[in-house]
Amino acid sequence: MLEQLLHLLFPHVCLVCKRLLLPGEEYCCANCMEGFDPFGTPSEAENILRQTIVCHFGVHFPFERGWCRYQFHKKSALQQALHSMKYEGLFNLGTSFGRQLGEWMLSDGDIGDIECIVPVPLHRLKKTERSYNQSEKIAEGLAQLLKQPVRSDLLVRKRYTVSQTGLTAEARKINSEGAFLATKGVLGRHVLLVDDVVTTGATLAAAAQALREGGARNVSLAAVAVAAKE
Repeated sequence: MLEQLLHLLFPHVCLVCKRLLLPGEEYCCANCMEGFDPFGTPSEAENILRQTIVCHFGVHFPFERGWCRYQFHKKSALQQALHSMKYEGLFNLGTSFGRQLGEWMLSDGDIGDIECIVPVPLHRLKKTERSYNQSEKIAEGLAQLLKQPVRSDLLVRKRYTVSQTGLTAEARKINSEGAFLATKGVLGRHVLLVDDVVTTGATLAAAAQALREGGARNVSLAAVAVAAKE
């Protein structure tokens, strides 16, 4: 809450280092953003994402394409920014991250025949508590660049799950299994599934499975960051 108040009072100050932002900078200064540990190329990011998922799920979690912009490190500037986005009410930061991710995806040259953008949903009780879904805000930023609609109606979280933070990989998998349900509108579509951070891929795996069971033709993945091996 303090970070949110400070940024409302001083919107032209970097969220991380608190120095004045230069023209063209948004929320975080260029120096802090460089410290976010961006990937060198989209293909490098996709390889790391696939390795992370295969490490925890083997080859039983197929997806068409995958994009991440940053490697996530604990106690990093990126973690601080994402925490502010997720818990401190700075939801517009999610839209900014989404635009960055969209630019990154388009720099890859070919994003395939993606037809719609589906954010990982929050349970209605958790969304009421936070007042917004950070993945939905990221999806809105992506939509501005990709020119595809955000379809939050195509996937629902049918049961409440505890936060994945602090859980083991196996506990994350159990926590997410069966938590999602796709609606009829997903039938035959190539869906871009969006989350904020991929740690083990448990949430995305459960959501992607629900989309495929609902009849999605293909599921691709996009996230602001994927956890680095520490």
